[in-house]
Amino acid sequence: MKRFWIVLSMLLLIISLLTVSTVAANEVIIGSPADARTLFAMKFIDLATHDPISNIYDPLITRDRETMEYIGHLAKGWEVLDDLTWEFYLNEGIKFHNGAPFNAEAVKFTIDYINDPDNEMAYRGRYSPIHTVEIMDEYTVRFHTTEPMPILLDRLTSCYILEPGYVTEFGETHASLNPIGTGPYKFVEWVQNQEIVMERFEDYWMGTPEVERVIFRPIPEFSTRVAALLVGEIHVIRDVPGHMVARVDSGRRTEVRGIPSSRVNYIALVNFQEGPMQSKEVRQALNYAVNVQELIDFVLDGSATQMAGPLSVINPDHDPSLEPYPYDPEKAVQMIRDAGYEPTQLSFTLDSPDGRYPQDREVAMAIADQLREIGINVSVRVNEWGTHLDRIINRNTGEMFLLGWGPAFNAQGTIESLMVTDRTYSGFGLSWLDEMVAKAVGLVDPDEMREAWDEIQQLVYDEAPWIFLWQQHDLWGVNSDLDWTPRADERVLGFEMRWND
Repeated sequence: MKRFWIVLSMLLLIISLLTVSTVAANEVIIGSPADARTLFAMKFIDLATHDPISNIYDPLITRDRETMEYIGHLAKGWEVLDDLTWEFYLNEGIKFHNGAPFNAEAVKFTIDYINDPDNEMAYRGRYSPIHTVEIMDEYTVRFHTTEPMPILLDRLTSCYILEPGYVTEFGETHASLNPIGTGPYKFVEWVQNQEIVMERFEDYWMGTPEVERVIFRPIPEFSTRVAALLVGEIHVIRDVPGHMVARVDSGRRTEVRGIPSSRVNYIALVNFQEGPMQSKEVRQALNYAVNVQELIDFVLDGSATQMAGPLSVINPDHDPSLEPYPYDPEKAVQMIRDAGYEPTQLSFTLDSPDGRYPQDREVAMAIADQLREIGINVSVRVNEWGTHLDRIINRNTGEMFLLGWGPAFNAQGTIESLMVTDRTYSGFGLSWLDEMVAKAVGLVDPDEMREAWDEIQQLVYDEAPWIFLWQQHDLWGVNSDLDWTPRADERVLGFEMRWND
């Protein structure tokens, strides 16, 4: 027994030294669910990729961290000249990490690069309505769009500006491994699947960051991330599982910090191939067959809110008239039979990531079990995060896949991205729905916009392209000595962090 206490005391001393030495180095280590796929801005739509990129590059527009209203960033202001023309006024005197000046040329180069189909940028669909960027002078650009684009400011919050000379000279492959931006942190090193290291940019235009080094460390498994947080090896993690909240809050130097989230989690019901998923009745039946509230209560420990339709309740465009699908397995069986099938005839593969979303693998297994209760055979295929995204992008998933989406502050960003046939992460498509969405995105009158998106939400609810699951609760595990408040837009910015004395 005496030996046990000696070993325990030594372990606690090591943990204490680890924590103190890490903080003393004035660095913040962020535990990520996966490694980045690239460090070239706008190449992939993926939060694990976006997190380090948002510290190296700057966007034209950002959101106020408290109100989430649009505010200028690299662009200090803007003006809507008419329905098809926007003018942006840029901040002066900003430098890229290699000393090159930020100016109108950099903005034009970035938009043109995204919209060039040869570059195969995942963000291209978000900016394709911009057909011309006109340079008015060194610090003024004018965007000309092919159609009204009321969502433009939202799009520009994730438009990270590239350095034209650097990309042109060295090419995308080199720039993706050795990024240059105007952001608060300069790239130092990327040891793939181990860590991305960056150090503060002393000449950052908004002032020198207080934290000297920011490190992103991929740790795919939830319990391992939590354990690393508890011993001080890392200082920030997202998506603390509900059953681990008390453990993190009782840690010696850790706590949970929560914030309402617009992120949604869902099971996509893929209708691209001939078969039962092309039946609206079958897709609706799957919603009736899954007890979402039971999953929230017993798998997520209550850390989510059931969805009614495709948008979270804090999304400003959410239609409050929609009600969640009730759990009704008998109705589900009858609807499947009315569609011309027996439940026992149905056999699906459900693709799930492991460690990207709260209890994602466990959620997928539980949904499969619930569907088996009415006779449907469901095989769960668990993927590493990068493999999971590749399956979705290449349309190589099973008939169902689990995915999350956010932050989502408008209807277009979710519905257009995930339910229009040709979009990167869409698992669903109907030609008439594509046409309705195309009309809605060009509306500028607020009342007409509201009416159009409410109608689309009702139709989406009826078509059931997803098993509508839940709005996620963002639970961050944070070292209690770190002065940092999570943001509703989920951005993890080292510039906003500092260690308490």
